[in-house]
Amino acid sequence: MGEKSIIRRIAYGMNPRHIDKKMVKLWTFWIIFNVILFCIPKGMIQNSIWILVPLAGLFIYALVTKDVIQSMLMGTFSMYILWYKLGAVGGFFKDLLVVLSDEENIIMYMSFFLCGGIIIALKRSGSTKAFSDFITSKFGKSEKLILSTSGIYAGIMSIDDYVSALTAGASFSPLIDVIKKPRVALAYVIRTFSICVSAMLPFGAWGYFIIFQIAGAKNIGSRAQATTLFLHSVPFMFYAIVACVLALLFSMGLIPKIGPMKKAYEMIKKEGKQMGDLTDGSDEEEKDFDDEDPRKQNVSVLNLVIPMVVIVTALIATGLDCFLAFGIAALVTGVLYILQGIFTIGEYVQCIVDGFIDMVDMVIILMIGYTMQEVMYAMGMEGFVKAVCGAVPIVSLLPVLFFVFFSCSEYLYSLNYTLYQIAIPVLLVVLPGLGANIPLCLGAVISAGLFGANACVVSDLGVISARACRVKIYDQYRTSQPYVLIAGVISAILYLVVGIAIG
Repeated sequence: MGEKSIIRRIAYGMNPRHIDKKMVKLWTFWIIFNVILFCIPKGMIQNSIWILVPLAGLFIYALVTKDVIQSMLMGTFSMYILWYKLGAVGGFFKDLLVVLSDEENIIMYMSFFLCGGIIIALKRSGSTKAFSDFITSKFGKSEKLILSTSGIYAGIMSIDDYVSALTAGASFSPLIDVIKKPRVALAYVIRTFSICVSAMLPFGAWGYFIIFQIAGAKNIGSRAQATTLFLHSVPFMFYAIVACVLALLFSMGLIPKIGPMKKAYEMIKKEGKQMGDLTDGSDEEEKDFDDEDPRKQNVSVLNLVIPMVVIVTALIATGLDCFLAFGIAALVTGVLYILQGIFTIGEYVQCIVDGFIDMVDMVIILMIGYTMQEVMYAMGMEGFVKAVCGAVPIVSLLPVLFFVFFSCSEYLYSLNYTLYQIAIPVLLVVLPGLGANIPLCLGAVISAGLFGANACVVSDLGVISARACRVKIYDQYRTSQPYVLIAGVISAILYLVVGIAIG
C-alpha cells in the first residue's frame, strides 16, 4: 500500500474486504461479547457463574486463532471489562504490577529463564546428541522403549513438575527425532506423568502444595493431620491413576493412535514433517550444534547426566527452591563444559542469554494467567465455590459432580494451584456437615485440577511441555485431547460408582 495518510491506512486496514473472513466473524463476536460483559451489573457478577463466562470467550478465541498468547490476553482483558467496566485498563495494569512484584512469581520466572539457558547449553554442547546416541545404542530405535522411558523419567523427576517436563523434553526429544516419530506424542506422555505423579507424592510439588492447603482449613489441626488426610485421598485420585495408565499403554503401543495424533504419525511418515514444529528459532538452535567442531566430538553422556543429577540434588537440598537449584546447576554446567573446552566463557554466557530469550513467550503467558487469577479472586471465586458445594442435594453424588464441574471450568482455563487454594480449605469446612466422604471428595477436586492441567490449551504445564519438546502449544493440545478426555470420562464413571458405593 502506497498511502502515507494514517486515516486512509486505517480505513483500508479495517475494511472487511481486506481482512480474513474468519477473523471478521471472530471480531464481530468478540465485540458483541465484550459489550454484553460490560453491561452486566456488578451485583450480578459477585460470587456467581458470570465469573466463568469470559473463559468461554477465551476458549473460542483460542480455537479460532490457535494463538495462545493472543487468546490469553484477550480473554484476560474481557475479565477486566466484566468487573472493572471503564476502569478495565487501570485494573489490569494494577494487578499486573502485583503479579510482577510477587516474590514467588519472580522466582518462578527466573527459574524458567535459567532452565532455558541450561537446555540450550545441553543442545549446543552435543550433550543431548550424546544422550540420544547412548539410548539408541542400548534400546535401538524402539519407540515403545523411548516413550515408556520418558514417562518413567518424568514421573521420577516429578518432585517438581516444571523441572520434570523441561528436562524430559530436552533429553528425549532428540531421541524422538532420531527415530522419526512425532514430538507431540512425547509431549503428551511427559505432560501426563509430570503432572499426575507429582500430585500423588506428598513430597512432590503439587502434593506438597495440596497438603499446605489442607492444613489451611479451619478444622485441620496440624500439618501431620493434613498429610494423613492427603495420603488417604491418594487412592481416590482416579484421574491421575487412569491418565498415567493410559499414557503408559499409549507409550507401549497397546492403544491405537486416534484423531489428530494419528494425523501427526501419518505426517511424519509420509512427509517427514513434525506436526506443530516450532518455527521461532528453535530449529536454528539445533543447527548450532556442529558435529565437525573438534571440541564437541566424542562428548560423554555424563555431560547431560551430571547437570540433571545436580538439579535434583540441589532441589532436595534447598527444599524445592527451583531458582537456587537451577542457578547452582547453571554454574556447575558452565564449569563442566568450560573446563573440557566445549565452550569458552563467552559462548556459555551466550547460551544462557539465548535460553532466556527462548523462554520469554512462556513467561508472558504465565504472567497474563496469574493476572487473570487476581481479577477472579476480586469477583468472588471463593464464594462461588461455596455456593456450588451447597447446591448439591444428594451427598453420594458430590464426588462426581465436583469432578465434572471443576473439570469443565478447568478445561476452559486451568487455574492449577489456584483451584486448590480456593476450593480445598472451603470444602474441608463445608463437607463434614454434609456427611460426605472427605478423602473421596478431596480426591475428586484434586483430579479435576489435574484434568485441567492436562487438558486446557493454556495450562502452564502444557506451555512448558510443548516448549520443552519444541512443538506448538495448540498442536500439543489437540493431539492429546482424545486420550485426556477418555481418561476424564473413565474417572467420572469411577467417581459416580464409588460415590454411590461408599457414600
